[in-house]
Amino acid sequence: MATQEDVMLAVAGTLSEATVRYAASEISAAEFVAELTGFMSDDIVFWSSYTPSWEPLRPLFAERRGIDEIVARYDYENEHEVIEHGSGVPFDIAVAGDTLYYSQRETASFFEKPLVTWDMVTKVDFRDGRIASIRMFVDAAPIEQVYGAPCG
Repeated sequence: MATQEDVMLAVAGTLSEATVRYAASEISAAEFVAELTGFMSDDIVFWSSYTPSWEPLRPLFAERRGIDEIVARYDYENEHEVIEHGSGVPFDIAVAGDTLYYSQRETASFFEKPLVTWDMVTKVDFRDGRIASIRMFVDAAPIEQVYGAPCG
């Protein structure tokens, strides 16, 4: 029998796989929404601790509510961010109650500008076996050094 931890890890893995397939145009937006609906609550919240000083980055880190807004965020990301292959792989994964935590070190380029590497911790809250919120705590200093206000 699967433990709650196993279920939460499986759901997080399913989200990751669906996102990769959508970014690679292997599934349509409608198919992506249908998949997300299966493992995200209707009132899901995406939140980030980072508010970029450079305006074009703000939609990537702005709070989003509901599946449609989260898909719009992924669309913006796919259009304006190129994540270096192999970066962003979760590590230091922990589960406490209905919450999954993991760390990531990601390297990416935004708007075809220089690469930058930053660390973040993601907190994924579950309710009734579905993702209810995704909260990213971003070490924004490296991003601001490369993409701060003078960048724009």
